[in-house]
Amino acid sequence: MTMQNWIGRVIVVLVLGGSVLSAKEAALSPAEIQDGWVLLFDGETTFGLIQDGSLFRVADGALMADGTNPAYIRTTSPFSDFQLKLDFRSSNAGADAALFIRTAKDFMPTENGYQIRLGDSDASWPAGSIVQRGKAIGPRPAANQWHTLEISAQGEHIIVTIDHQKMADGKDSSARSGFIGFKVRSGRLEFRDVKLKPATTTSLFNGSDLNGWKTGMDQTPPPKPGKIKKLLHMGGGSKQKESEWTVRDHAIHGEKGPGQLNSTAMYEDFVLQFETRSSPGKPHGSIYLRGDADKISSGYLVKLDEDNPGAIGPGLLASPRRKVRLTNTTVTTVVVSGRHIAVWINGFPVTEFADTRPEGGPAEKNAKIAAGIIALPVGSSSATADFTQVRLNLVAKTLGGVIGKPAPAAPAAVTAATPMVPVTPQQQAVNQQKVGSLMAAAVMSKDPEEQRRLYSEVIKLDPGNIAAMQGLRDAQEKVDKKQQEEQQRSEEVARQQSEGASREATKREALARAQDAFYHRDLPAANSQLANAERVAPEDPDVKALRRQIDALRAQAARVRYFWMGGSMLVLGTGGTLAFLKLRKKDGYLQIVSGLDNGKKYNLDREVVRIGAIAQDGGSRNDIVVRDMEHMISRFHCEIHGQNGKFYLIDCNSANGTRVDKQRIAPGKPAQLKNGARVDLGGTVAFRFGLERRARSNK
Repeated sequence: MTMQNWIGRVIVVLVLGGSVLSAKEAALSPAEIQDGWVLLFDGETTFGLIQDGSLFRVADGALMADGTNPAYIRTTSPFSDFQLKLDFRSSNAGADAALFIRTAKDFMPTENGYQIRLGDSDASWPAGSIVQRGKAIGPRPAANQWHTLEISAQGEHIIVTIDHQKMADGKDSSARSGFIGFKVRSGRLEFRDVKLKPATTTSLFNGSDLNGWKTGMDQTPPPKPGKIKKLLHMGGGSKQKESEWTVRDHAIHGEKGPGQLNSTAMYEDFVLQFETRSSPGKPHGSIYLRGDADKISSGYLVKLDEDNPGAIGPGLLASPRRKVRLTNTTVTTVVVSGRHIAVWINGFPVTEFADTRPEGGPAEKNAKIAAGIIALPVGSSSATADFTQVRLNLVAKTLGGVIGKPAPAAPAAVTAATPMVPVTPQQQAVNQQKVGSLMAAAVMSKDPEEQRRLYSEVIKLDPGNIAAMQGLRDAQEKVDKKQQEEQQRSEEVARQQSEGASREATKREALARAQDAFYHRDLPAANSQLANAERVAPEDPDVKALRRQIDALRAQAARVRYFWMGGSMLVLGTGGTLAFLKLRKKDGYLQIVSGLDNGKKYNLDREVVRIGAIAQDGGSRNDIVVRDMEHMISRFHCEIHGQNGKFYLIDCNSANGTRVDKQRIAPGKPAQLKNGARVDLGGTVAFRFGLERRARSNK
């Protein structure tokens, strides 16, 4: 065989075998697919990811941001418990970059979710640290080298590993579910081979029997006889035919349809993985999600036919972006969260759908948001279905969470959908009487908890009672809303208590320092520290008393200065006046050299100029309000004091610090500003301090 013939045969085999993966496209091994791993980044596109702008781009099979501007990108699907694995490379060891897990939809998060540092820009939390939860103790990752990062997030336990060495181990329960995102503020950073495996999943099939499942039957009344003698939809007619479901060869096996097998529990938001088995040429089993307990073929349909694997129905709500070849054993992963549905086939991301339709009614016309059953369908009498695995991991409705605040609500509890049990006519009459009494009591009750209990009792007696199901949903919504309001109230009380305690501590500390400086006749320091106390407690009697003392002493000093100045002017005469005008003190100003208002100039024409992120809060206000998209500047960040032609900067205990010519200023300690000094606030906005002579007003 010639070399040309051999190459030609190889090409034919590859073409007939399916689409050929590009050299840069990410891929999973057969063992990883079987184990449930999925790709969060396919190596070629940002499908399944979302960012503000396009600062992250795909290059050479990696996702990269050059660090010239702050950048953030996250998954469109949330996850709860998982194992995450990826490779990363930074241009320098001091890169300011991080990975966020279980975070909310916040753009550029700082405190929401869990932050895992990928660079050493912050010495307090070096690379590999779980910020505020666990400091890294291993070696620092070298620059310009690929490193493997692995994260295990199971419940409140989080473990971070870099290059197979444990870096941090922390426990915290403030965030249960959320998105996965990459944030870069400085230094080029690259990611590749980003993959995830759902963890702590619950198996809905035990491999031996159909415990937890029941044959689906349409409980809606059949239509009255008319001219149409044959109904085309499944479940029509006066007599329904049930499909047959058994456990065969360690798989849920369905045949002799049409029909379906329903879960006896309902689920709302979740990550679902199911494995289907099929011989060549035969279709794989599809699946219904958030279906109605009393109807068949309801809810969202994830299709696994050969022509459109991964399409979302009913009908065609969303098509897969590309055709992925189905194998004899295919693993499908579906994330359902609110109005968002995403599908992976054998670990490759193929479909995303955001249902923007109004909520309610059948899925053909409306969005299905509430909890529903999971159903395994058999479409015809000649079709079969074999499900070897069905496993699920719940996702919390409230995503993200902030350390120190109450945890968001736990993932939605499974609501039982009691299977039908044959009853005698006598028992049926008794049940109907009980149902009537329970429904009447539920309608009269004003307590949502009581209503939820009563409607649940009705459903146990009459699983097809639509009014009870709707009442249960409404009662559950009221209970959830009440719990959310109580949580918000407790958060507000905790916030107010925390802010009150913080203000009191700040006042006491600043007042003590101001009194000490006053007794040592250090008026600039006393005035600065008292300004801090006035900012948080302007009406405090001790603060007011010290202000009167300081103002009196400053007025006395001013009178002395004016006396000597007047005498000097009389002695020096005209020549002295000219010399004074020539050598008079210069006026200070600040000009923004880095930030949103680049080039804007502020004159320091007051004895004390306050700078911060807000205009006013209560009795405290800022003279210069700085706009900052990253929210790194504190509400009352710093002050500049002018004294005898000299200017001093005092940091007001800001959260992210103040630097003068790259030197961080200790809070409350005056730092003299020299002409041309650079002042950095929070690392996001920079000023240049300057001196100039300005014309004096005649007023």
